[in-house]
Amino acid sequence: MAQVAQKYAQALFDVAIKAEVLSEIYKDFTEINTSIQSEGSRLHFIDLEPKFTLDERQTLVSNVFNGVHPYLMNTLKVMASHRNLSLLGDVFKAFENHYNEFHGLDDAYLVSARPLSDAEVEHIKEALVKRTGLKDLKVHTSVDTSLIGGVKVKIGTKVYDGSVQNDLEQLARRFSSAH
Repeated sequence: MAQVAQKYAQALFDVAIKAEVLSEIYKDFTEINTSIQSEGSRLHFIDLEPKFTLDERQTLVSNVFNGVHPYLMNTLKVMASHRNLSLLGDVFKAFENHYNEFHGLDDAYLVSARPLSDAEVEHIKEALVKRTGLKDLKVHTSVDTSLIGGVKVKIGTKVYDGSVQNDLEQLARRFSSAH
């Protein structure tokens, strides 16, 4: 199903870029994604209910999502016609990934041994932006006291481990390989 969601997202992204309406569609899609967070089971029901005709599913989409950008509405109607509305959250995630990549944005998950000040987070963010070549990062922080000290950062599939725990593990490996 992830491949199906990816195809919807890619098609919508390609149309949005070509028509130069990416920001508008992203804004509308973000609002839809936020509003459907608790509606997954209802969307799944709409997909699986055999009594709903194609016209009824498309009318439902038109009424519920009235006012969104026409390209997004078209995508939603196509999803409804193929009984894929329950994939809406996955389609949004894939679309958001395309949007972020296009704009040089990404999420950074920062884990530290203690809570960090805003200034410390900003300093780390600036260093990571330089290192990754991205234009900006949205930093999500959490605390893990088992780190002893330092930080770990995950951006996409890359992990930057500047923790004291990692330093100690590397030191231990060097000592054990020397014997």
